[in-house]
Amino acid sequence: MDTAAPPPDPNEKKYYENDMADLGSDDPYLREQAVVRMAQRGFGVVQALIDVLSNLNRPGLAATAKVLGRVRDRRAVPALTNALRMGDEELRSAAAWALGQIHEPQVLATFAAEADRQHPVIQAYIAYVLGSARDGNSVKPLAKLLSAPQREVAFQAACALGEIGDRDAAGPLRRALGHKEAVVRVAAAASLKRLGLSVRMLIPRKWIIAAVAIPSVASVVFYFYR
Repeated sequence: MDTAAPPPDPNEKKYYENDMADLGSDDPYLREQAVVRMAQRGFGVVQALIDVLSNLNRPGLAATAKVLGRVRDRRAVPALTNALRMGDEELRSAAAWALGQIHEPQVLATFAAEADRQHPVIQAYIAYVLGSARDGNSVKPLAKLLSAPQREVAFQAACALGEIGDRDAAGPLRRALGHKEAVVRVAAAASLKRLGLSVRMLIPRKWIIAAVAIPSVASVVFYFYR
């Protein structure tokens, strides 16, 4: 009869308590290494991370959100949504990035509802995610973002409306041809071209080509969360 003890479960809390503590470290190197190690543990640590994220007064919550974004478990969506709405600026940015990694319909609904949040970096990232999902239901919130006073938000929304490929975006994009910022006008013209629609304004063709080729502003801004 085999009486050998079963192998230890690497996802038992006692095996990653030090990493959990390091998520709140003041040392950015220790913090990032803890994010990497916790993410490698996968789905087994998700509930523990969700429990941590439920207390918005704890240290290390932005790093916790980053781990959840790397694991991409749909169970984390409610906790990350709450962090996006209620956290400090660092946590909101991390939660927005993490939600953008979880490709679930409720994430798109959350981002559409948060489009009015007055935070240009988060708004630009929301526009990027909504455009990448290519869901026609996102035209309305993107049209709202297109009217934002911040150039980077309006630019990202104009690009995203072209990504979606829905001609319902034609009206907002045509109105954006009169935007005060040239980069937004060019992005709107490029998106109209992508939709197969005519553009009646004097914009050099090379500008439109450049706008189509410009890498996403929001994806670059959020690159460091990977």
